[in-house]
Amino acid sequence: MPTSRDLEDLEDLEPWQLVHCRADFATYLRFLARDGERARSDPEPDEHTARRLPHTSIDGFLWGWFRLLGSGLDGTDSVYETAGPLGWRELAHQLDAVRTTPPGFDHESADRGFGPDGDARAAPGSHVDIEPEQVDTARDLRRYIAVLATDFARDRREHPVSTDPGEAAGADGGWAHGTLSDWLEAWSAWIGDTSPSHGHVDPVTWRSVARQLSAARVYE
Repeated sequence: MPTSRDLEDLEDLEPWQLVHCRADFATYLRFLARDGERARSDPEPDEHTARRLPHTSIDGFLWGWFRLLGSGLDGTDSVYETAGPLGWRELAHQLDAVRTTPPGFDHESADRGFGPDGDARAAPGSHVDIEPEQVDTARDLRRYIAVLATDFARDRREHPVSTDPGEAAGADGGWAHGTLSDWLEAWSAWIGDTSPSHGHVDPVTWRSVARQLSAARVYE
């Protein structure tokens, strides 16, 4: 049994620090989804909530991750300085950092096919289009995330989110979900399903993360 001191130590931990395995990561994704939903339903969020959850869209979250990976590649981000080898906890740590990254990307640039660094095309069909099975490094994952972000923005333009409560948000498009919370819940559900068809995610690698993101895009 944990002692009172142990429990106090746990209370001092950030949620991502409690992630040790695949099941924990699925739980963490649900926490992100529900925490974000609670914050968005608050008509008058306090400053702490607004600062902690600046992203309200899937593509906004993905571009935040894109920027984080870019800073990590330069060795300037604490996530990469302290996290060590990629694992479930380190992946959760990245997402925790992403959700506090202030928005700052010009989405019109994305629509023209340029990434936030201004020099790399990221639109599907362009010369940097990349599939999950081609992802080997953090730089590759960054390119894949840019592809997903531009694809989501295009999908929302072509298939706006339905206002019919009986219709799935992404029913007519290539994305199964139109909101960040629903997408995180879908990602969590896919990770939580340990059937053989949902394998190839242990150990955690840049490629397995890309596989997860690809699956979450369409999982219902």
